[in-house]
Amino acid sequence: MLNKILIATNNKHKREKLRWIVKGFFNQIEFPENLPTKIRIEESGSTFSQNASLKAVAYSKIYDGLTIATDGGIDIPSLGKSWDSLKTRRFVGEEKASDFARIKKLLELMKDKKGQDRKMIWREAVALAKNGKLLFTKEVKGIEGVLEEKFDQKKYKEGIWVCSVWYSPQFRKNFFDLTPPETKEVEISWSKLRQATRNFLKNY
Repeated sequence: MLNKILIATNNKHKREKLRWIVKGFFNQIEFPENLPTKIRIEESGSTFSQNASLKAVAYSKIYDGLTIATDGGIDIPSLGKSWDSLKTRRFVGEEKASDFARIKKLLELMKDKKGQDRKMIWREAVALAKNGKLLFTKEVKGIEGVLEEKFDQKKYKEGIWVCSVWYSPQFRKNFFDLTPPETKEVEISWSKLRQATRNFLKNY
């Protein structure tokens, strides 16, 4: 059993996933609000893996233990160069914009797209660091979905706003209508990251 780890994110959903990934390996799991120092990190990487690494390394410089961070976003092939998946959370132009503003803007961007042109692909990465040194990183491609044409406010959860308008073709349902086994299959990216991260920790 390792001593402690910092889950370096304020996103509620990602906290749950990262806790699930490292569960059973650490005596203590902490979060950024437990730190005496607050830091701001510029996500300047050219990949999700690089951005996750930047966050993990930055926090590891002020935390006496391992740190784990994540970064992810959606690819939208039909938007071509006009869409930057690395800025999925910030594409509306404001880092602190509401999830509802993001949903509205994305639906506007895609209003003329039909069928397969509404395809989206989720990508996610995790990184582990300690004492300012990157130890491990992994980036994976998730399952494909289709952007719905309308937003139902009853189908919303903080931290995973994209899922509110994510239609799963294989199950013919909105993400929030999926059963637990279906959700697990759709969230295959997290399962891939969990396996890779736990394999690293077993040998650390």
